[in-house]
Amino acid sequence: MQPTRHSLTVPLNITIGIGEPARAEPAEVAYVEGPALEIARPRSYYDGYTGYDPGFLGPELPLPELSGEQRRNAAKNNDAPAGKDPTVLPYTHFSIVVNRRRQLAYYTVVNIDGGKSATFERQADKWYFDPRIAESEQIGESLYRRNALDRGHLVRRLDPVWGDDKARANDDTFHFTNCSPQHEKFNQGKELWQGLENFILENADITDKKMTVFTGPVMDDDDPLYKGARLPLAFWKVIGYCKPGDALAVSAYMLEQTQLLEDMLGLEAVFDAGTYRVSLAQLRERIGLDFGYLEPHETPLTSDGLEVRVDRVPLRNDYSNLVL
Repeated sequence: MQPTRHSLTVPLNITIGIGEPARAEPAEVAYVEGPALEIARPRSYYDGYTGYDPGFLGPELPLPELSGEQRRNAAKNNDAPAGKDPTVLPYTHFSIVVNRRRQLAYYTVVNIDGGKSATFERQADKWYFDPRIAESEQIGESLYRRNALDRGHLVRRLDPVWGDDKARANDDTFHFTNCSPQHEKFNQGKELWQGLENFILENADITDKKMTVFTGPVMDDDDPLYKGARLPLAFWKVIGYCKPGDALAVSAYMLEQTQLLEDMLGLEAVFDAGTYRVSLAQLRERIGLDFGYLEPHETPLTSDGLEVRVDRVPLRNDYSNLVL
């Protein structure tokens, strides 16, 4: 028996667009979809980006020095202008330096203008690879599937949302360069990751409500391996602002999540999950970045509740012993 053949005619429409979307309309920028939630923009989208402003507070807060090894391991911005540091990826009001071996940020740094900040409703998440560095230098969506890990913003989503490009600033925080694997309870904890900057912005006597915040994961060689990636067990922040009279104040914090990963990874936590004040010198020993130029402006650590074994100062959940 001969097979029966049928034919079907389907109309085909092809639309070709010429030119690039306007810079002021980030929601209309063309993108190419990859695996779930992963998007890549054209490199031209980032034209004209200047990123973090070291003079934003008045006194200069330069970027921290990378060690020789850190600089060798830093992802290179293929579109860095001549004379600019090729390890720095500029975004709207913030910048990032990426450790290409760990596929995570060495650090992020953001200018926050609390007096001009705006509420910007969170839409359905769209996470972007940064095309200025190789995708192989960024952890993508596969790490975060079917587990308790959140894509934890390092630069908080609303921190750079001020000025003329609020929508773009919001979108820029959804880059895989700006996220790090965080346990959902750590990432969403009002007394942990979310709570610290909120508390300082709402309670500190800050000139013009402006702050500079450096943030990053603590990356140790023996961090637990999960789905091909090593998970940071702690994160850090260095927060700078000016008090009335333009006196610069700087403080450093360590935020621990090991205890929250115990059940997921079978680890035994050394520290309780929580936020700790640390000195800049202690931070340098732990992460290798040199913030020594900020030490003259460092606020003193309180001795209340001092853990002598590690010389850390735990902050109670209400931040009531936080030195501002």
